[in-house]
Amino acid sequence: MKRLSFLDQFLTLWIFLAMALGVMLGYFVPETSEALSKMSVGTTSIPIAIGLIIMMYPPLAKVNYRRLPEVFKDTKVLGLSFVLNYVVGPILMFVLGVIFLGGHPAFLTGLILIGLARCIAMVIVWNSLAEGDAEYAATLVAFNSIFQVLFYSVYAWFFITFLPPLIGLTGYEVNISMKDIAVSVFIYLGIPFLAGMATRLILEPIKGTEWYTRHLFRRYRRLR
Repeated sequence: MKRLSFLDQFLTLWIFLAMALGVMLGYFVPETSEALSKMSVGTTSIPIAIGLIIMMYPPLAKVNYRRLPEVFKDTKVLGLSFVLNYVVGPILMFVLGVIFLGGHPAFLTGLILIGLARCIAMVIVWNSLAEGDAEYAATLVAFNSIFQVLFYSVYAWFFITFLPPLIGLTGYEVNISMKDIAVSVFIYLGIPFLAGMATRLILEPIKGTEWYTRHLFRRYRRLR
C-alpha cells in the first residue's frame, strides 16, 4: 500500500500547531493582528487566499470536470449533503454554542459565523488523502459554495439576530452582503477551481490521460 508523506501523515498535528501559534502570536504580539489586517482586501485575507490556492490547486487539477454534470444528477447525495450541512450542522452548532457560550454573546456570535461557513479547502484535501471520488468531492464543494453565497446572510440573521432573543439571549445585528460572500468564495475557491479546470482541459487532450494522471503531478503524492 502507498505510504503517505511525512507532511500528510501528521496533517492534523500541523493544523493544531498552527492554531496554537496563531493564539500565541495574538496574545504575545498583538500587533500581528493589525499587520495581517493591512494585508486584506475587503473581507479577503491575501495571505490566507494564497495559502488556500496553493493547497487546493493540486487536488482540483485531478478532477475530471467532464463528469460533474453526471454527479450533479445524483440528488440523493446532494440532498444528504444539504441536510447535514444546512439543517443538522447549524442547529447542532447553535445548541452547543448556547450550552457552552450562552453567557458570552460575543463569542457565541463568532462561533455561529464560523460554524455557518461550510468547510471548503480541507474537504478537498482530506478527500484526496483518503483517495475518495474527486468528482463527487468537487461537486459537493461547488454545491455548498453556491448555497453559501445565496443563503449565508439569511442563516446569519436567523441564528444571530432572530433566534437568540427568543430564548433569552442577546441578539446582534450582522450586516453581511451577498456580494462580500461571493467575492470571498470566488477568491478562495473559484481561482483554484478555474486553475485546476484549465490545467486538465488544456493539457490532458494534448499530452494524453496516461501522462496527465501519472506524471504531471508526481511530486504531489495525493494526486496519484
